[in-house]
Amino acid sequence: MNKIVPFLFFASFFSKSYSQTVDFTYQSTNGLFCSPATIQFTQQCTGNPVSFTWDFGNGKAGYAATDLSDYNTAGSYTVTLTATFNNKILKVSKTIVITPQTKAIITVDRSFICVPGVINFTGSSNVTVANYQWDFGDGTALINTPSANTSHNFANLGTFTVKLRATDVGGCFGDTSIIVEVKNPVVTATATQSRGCVPATAVLTANAAVPPGSSVTSYTWDYGDGSPQSVTATNTTNHLYSVVGIYSPKLTVATSEGCSSTYNFPNFSYGTPPATTVAYAKNPTVCASEEVLLVAKGTNATRYFWSFGDGTSLSTTDTIVSHKFATLGVKSVGVVAYFNECPGAFVRTNVTVVGVVSSYSTANNCTAKAAYSFSNTSQGNVSGSHWSFGDGGQQANINVAVHSYSLTGQFLSSLIVNDNVTGCADTSYSNIYVASPTLTSSAAAICKNDSATFSIINNYTDTAATYTWNVLGLQIGPDSNTQVTVKANATGSFTNFVVINRGPQFCLDTIQLANPIVVKGPNLNFDVAANTCFNDPVVVTNNSQPSMATDTVKLWYWNFGNLLKNDTAYQPLPFQYDVPGAYNISLVAIDKNGCTDTLIKPVDINPSPFLRIIPKSDTICAGQSTTLVAVTDDNVTWSPGNSLSCINCDTTIANPQTSTQYVAVVSNAFNCIVRDSSNVVVNISFTAPPSSGNTLICKNETVTLDAVPKGKKILWTPSGTLSDPGIYNPVAMPLQNTTYTAVLSDSVGCFSANTTFTVNVKQLPIVDAGPDRYYAKGTAYSFTPTYSNNIISYSWSPSDLLSCSDCAIPSGAASYSQKYIVK
Repeated sequence: MNKIVPFLFFASFFSKSYSQTVDFTYQSTNGLFCSPATIQFTQQCTGNPVSFTWDFGNGKAGYAATDLSDYNTAGSYTVTLTATFNNKILKVSKTIVITPQTKAIITVDRSFICVPGVINFTGSSNVTVANYQWDFGDGTALINTPSANTSHNFANLGTFTVKLRATDVGGCFGDTSIIVEVKNPVVTATATQSRGCVPATAVLTANAAVPPGSSVTSYTWDYGDGSPQSVTATNTTNHLYSVVGIYSPKLTVATSEGCSSTYNFPNFSYGTPPATTVAYAKNPTVCASEEVLLVAKGTNATRYFWSFGDGTSLSTTDTIVSHKFATLGVKSVGVVAYFNECPGAFVRTNVTVVGVVSSYSTANNCTAKAAYSFSNTSQGNVSGSHWSFGDGGQQANINVAVHSYSLTGQFLSSLIVNDNVTGCADTSYSNIYVASPTLTSSAAAICKNDSATFSIINNYTDTAATYTWNVLGLQIGPDSNTQVTVKANATGSFTNFVVINRGPQFCLDTIQLANPIVVKGPNLNFDVAANTCFNDPVVVTNNSQPSMATDTVKLWYWNFGNLLKNDTAYQPLPFQYDVPGAYNISLVAIDKNGCTDTLIKPVDINPSPFLRIIPKSDTICAGQSTTLVAVTDDNVTWSPGNSLSCINCDTTIANPQTSTQYVAVVSNAFNCIVRDSSNVVVNISFTAPPSSGNTLICKNETVTLDAVPKGKKILWTPSGTLSDPGIYNPVAMPLQNTTYTAVLSDSVGCFSANTTFTVNVKQLPIVDAGPDRYYAKGTAYSFTPTYSNNIISYSWSPSDLLSCSDCAIPSGAASYSQKYIVK
């Protein structure tokens, strides 16, 4: 590279560069350098640098005069600021230290006390602690102490969150908390023989949860029957209840710390066996289809427990119950009466169940699954039967019926049987499920590693059915799923079916998918340059083809490693990356069958050369020159060159006659090119024509001034009567004739011009109507007004009683009081 000023980037600190220095300050946003920390860096350079580059030492960079960076890990970091001036680049580095995150730890001698008192706390940390701040959560003041140990008196019962903040010598802190409880002991208890017949001895056992280091000193038992309380040192006692009644015992526990807590037992119930218990059936002989009404009565009975002799039982406070038996024959029914849970004698009565019990079994035909056989399995003397198949079909007086369903769905079948001897009849029911299930799939063809969903439509509504799936070469089940989603593990053509099992009385249904499923996919290929310059567009050429000519690709998804183009374009548009680096370009294609394939290719985005022109813009006077500097480490070429001292130098002198944009172009070892520009504005001389004519206004009126040409700096004088002397159109309100002069100049003071604006001010008239007068009624009067010498008209109002209303001095005669105004 050729340089006109070869010392530009190597100036000694003993030369005139003393006015250009680089420095910075830094400060944590919260005043602490604790991990994690956000640090603010502020440049403190002199000599007006034009740009800044930060290396924060943590892999991140910045370019603002004041910038922020996050430090999430403790350690030392070297931060470098590079400042670019009009004629040099300077750097400075400083080391910042981020201290480890402070952890606070609390240990306590006890976290549970049953009476207000003192708890001892110890704080610790992973660093050297300068101060421990304790908040005991009970409304007392915060405690700050350098000691790790402290004590606190909790004056009231409650649950308290104790917080600790441990602060190290650098001001970093960590917080933690624990829960302490000041509460009465938690007491639970059990009792044996808490109900039954008197006399009864109940054994009561207690369990008390007390704070560590504490103990129970006494158990006070109140048995609830009026007997004296019993105080024991152990947690067990027994008591004899000899009087019938319901009692509410309770226990009070006292501890060595003076705490107490009470537990209330559930009610104890004691009675005597009910006497003269009787039981009978209101209808001792019933048909199997009927309910029998049973009655029990016992002296003082509060509850009855029935055992129906068929494996079922019932407890009730009512004296009457009903029950239906499922089988024929003589049933021995027993009942026990209770008085306050004291049982009486077990009393029995017999019930005879006669007639018939309807029941039947069903099975379908494996060759015609809509055909069902119905077999009568009823109990008793069946004199007649009647079948109803739920779809309107019926048959009578046969033990085995066969019926074919023409519709699909759920049908409620029934069998009515009767006994002519007893006149009894009974009915039983059974749901029949008829269906024509069909296996469907979400796709006729899929790609390997893609999934297909298989579903059964027109299926049985029987929830007891199980399903064994044989799909895409895999077997799934048996289970209760009527739909499965399966991922294809291999390519090929697969026959798919599901086996439906509804139980041993029904035939297995094998439902086959109407068509095989083919597993396939598209073939992908695209071209892209392995290396591209950062500032150049990346061009990708898609050469992909479907694996089968008929399987056209419908969708294309391009991912360029830093953004996602989610469209259906076969050929992506050229694009650019945000930063240089290595990227993976991936293409995902989906064909008309939904098949997907993916292809990934790496690309390297090479860095572009560094280039910065100093200054980015400059303003000069016509006939002057300015120095342009290209800050770069690569070869540079300037254009246009007709007004430059050198077109291949890093530093060149520009002497334009008119405003010009100069462009510098550099290339690096990767043959990557970058451009930057500088706009040089040339100020030329100009004139400011005076305003035409004079402006007339009355005193106290305003007028807006104006001047040309626009776009210049402007200053009006005199400024005392102007709204703003520094704008083109100030508002003027002079009190006398005034000539305003505007001085116009360009932005850097190369040239200036003057213009004037004259405002003539006319004076307002002056009038004094004279003093107020008082006259006797009927007396003649005249006014004595005084006027300035610029009056041209008069108007008196009201005109009543006046000799004239438009003259200078009217007269009149006083008839009534009146106020006159002259304008």
